[in-house]
Amino acid sequence: MARIIRQTTVIRDNMHNAFTDLQFWQGAYWVSYRKGADHISMDAHAVVSVSHDRHRFTELATSSVRGDVRDPKMFPIDDDHLALYYPTWLYGAGSHQVNGKNYFKPIQQYITFSTNGHTWQAPQPILAPNMWLWRIRPHQGRYYGLIQNLAAAYDDVRPHQLDLAVSDDLINWETIARIGENLNESDIFWHPDGEAWVVSRTVKGHFSVFAAAKPPYTEWHTTTLTSMVHAPIILEHNDNLYVAGRSNPIYEGPLPAPVGTCSLSLWRLTRGQLDPVLHIPAYGDCSYPGLIKDPEGRICLSYYSQHAYNLGVITPTTPDSIPADVYFAELEL
Repeated sequence: MARIIRQTTVIRDNMHNAFTDLQFWQGAYWVSYRKGADHISMDAHAVVSVSHDRHRFTELATSSVRGDVRDPKMFPIDDDHLALYYPTWLYGAGSHQVNGKNYFKPIQQYITFSTNGHTWQAPQPILAPNMWLWRIRPHQGRYYGLIQNLAAAYDDVRPHQLDLAVSDDLINWETIARIGENLNESDIFWHPDGEAWVVSRTVKGHFSVFAAAKPPYTEWHTTTLTSMVHAPIILEHNDNLYVAGRSNPIYEGPLPAPVGTCSLSLWRLTRGQLDPVLHIPAYGDCSYPGLIKDPEGRICLSYYSQHAYNLGVITPTTPDSIPADVYFAELEL
């Protein structure tokens, strides 16, 4: 039976720490997250924290560009090179009018590299404006990226489109297919026979989408999933596929959960279907997990949550916003 073995706090500093990722690299556990005054704020920057014992984490480095930095993710290129990539809302989130139509304010994707996790190169822009690189995965010696294409008008019937792109250097990307519309946050997995599976959040509606394609990945077939999964991440373990992500509320324990909150869940993924496996007690503005299996077979999860504040364990020191903390957990599946 799936369960949480242990949990520790990565950061709690009265800031809004959110949108995590997790990697094992150079013998250590690396967690990235976005730190700002609030869920949306122009002071945001990407933070990289490290632990060698899975108990104590230290904020080691930051990376920032102009605007509201979002969703920093890491990609281990090899034993000596780690990439950190994130988009930024250059002038803040939202839309503006151009010739009477609402368009997204400009978003620019950036990437930076490090050989030790301590020092990072100056971030460099990649992709065209309003292309949000959500997840990078390797396959057959190349890098594949799931891109949330926001180039269409905000009030157009197709404001969000999910594209699959490929790169040989993480800098230059070529779009090879459109997976679907009304999609954004996504992850991809390749089966040994070459078939690719994608789980994606939908922009409108409390559900998600399963997509599948065979090489050359230009024709995708989609199925609606009844579970709401935001920021999905896929992990293979013991011949099973698991998906973690933000879910609809699941309230447990003696204290009432805040109204309108979300939660964090883990599902088993089969073709076109998600079956719930585990609920992780996160509340409020929460989730956006990282999920890995370390070299010793441990299942490790990063995520953020406001439960300590929403449930009255800690009183926020700033009355106008509720902080968010980042957590690291070990799971048994």
